[in-house]
Amino acid sequence: MQISLKLIYYTHKKYSDGSHPIILQYIHDRKIKKKVLTSCLPENWDTRRNRVKDCAPNASNTNSFLELELLNAEKDLYDLKNGKIALTDLFKSKSKVTFGEALNQELLRLKREFKSGLYDKVLALKRQINDSVITISEMDRNWFESMITDMRKLGNIGSTIQKKIKLIRGIISRYSEFELSNDIRKINVPTQKSLKIKLSREELDRIELLILPIGDRITAARDLFLLQIYLRGIRIGDLLQSQSNHFEDGRFTYRDEKTKNLHSMKIIDKAGLIIEKYRGKYGRLFPFFSWKACDTLSAFENDRKRLKHKESCTTIVNKHLKVIAGMAGIDKPLSSHIARHTFARMAIDKVNNPMITMNLLGHTSLALHQQYLKDVRNEEVLDDVTDEIFSN
Repeated sequence: MQISLKLIYYTHKKYSDGSHPIILQYIHDRKIKKKVLTSCLPENWDTRRNRVKDCAPNASNTNSFLELELLNAEKDLYDLKNGKIALTDLFKSKSKVTFGEALNQELLRLKREFKSGLYDKVLALKRQINDSVITISEMDRNWFESMITDMRKLGNIGSTIQKKIKLIRGIISRYSEFELSNDIRKINVPTQKSLKIKLSREELDRIELLILPIGDRITAARDLFLLQIYLRGIRIGDLLQSQSNHFEDGRFTYRDEKTKNLHSMKIIDKAGLIIEKYRGKYGRLFPFFSWKACDTLSAFENDRKRLKHKESCTTIVNKHLKVIAGMAGIDKPLSSHIARHTFARMAIDKVNNPMITMNLLGHTSLALHQQYLKDVRNEEVLDDVTDEIFSN
């Protein structure tokens, strides 16, 4: 019996997040069989050592998992050659896996790869799906249409359902040995394109000039919103978790939680006044984010708790912003994300260079601007542009 086994970084298949699967490849009588173990982004794969780079997130756990799977596969080959197991056991088809089993496998993968945010999305999906005993090979358009009906009954809007369809398609693709059918690829739910609401300069002035009680949370929410705009439209989650020591020597340095990119930017005068107002008073710069790691929980469970706390803090800030909008006579549903849209509009109006505005906003993942990204990494240029935006 001629049969071989290899661990391969399989670049011929690419997932929606840009990663490629890591597979066990069996060759038996010139026929190739593959078993997907996990996935890895190209920049995190060490081709020479055939393993995840040590600097990659959760690399130790992922490499331990790969080594264990390879060891078990080698043991199976030994048992196969000695007649202890049958060839059909070794190549058991993944198409017989139920959707519930695939969801459980996906949760294990996400936990192993320390993707706590996506983990909770899959966990929520698992709780909402009524028919999880169906095999993934049997999930057809009728199943999806039934699922869409169930989600609408739960109050999900079109855009939310579409995200869940995309998530389910990804799970099917990962745990089935067959490619997605064109019928399933084409399943879509009509969605209403969300308007990117932004403030005018006059509306922003009104918020800046509001007289609010000193030391009150509503004042902190207003100042946080303004600081988001002054710091290039920073996402609220990154600013909520920022500490006073991130603002030193006239610069703000932080790592974007979404893209993992490290940023360093000049603190303009308006931003500096707010920063000094809160510096050293709380665990973080602002009084909202108070989460601390629990010694009795794993690092993964702690990260899940942190993300939930961040979401709660964002909700609290947005409630305050709704009140602030009323006080300022602004007839818009004010929220923290409007700060990002407002800065984007101001930048586009002042700077006629899409390459620079792209970097100012940190939209490094948008395909439309990929060709510009390599040419605009200079923080000094961005600092000058930020000064220009807020100059009279």
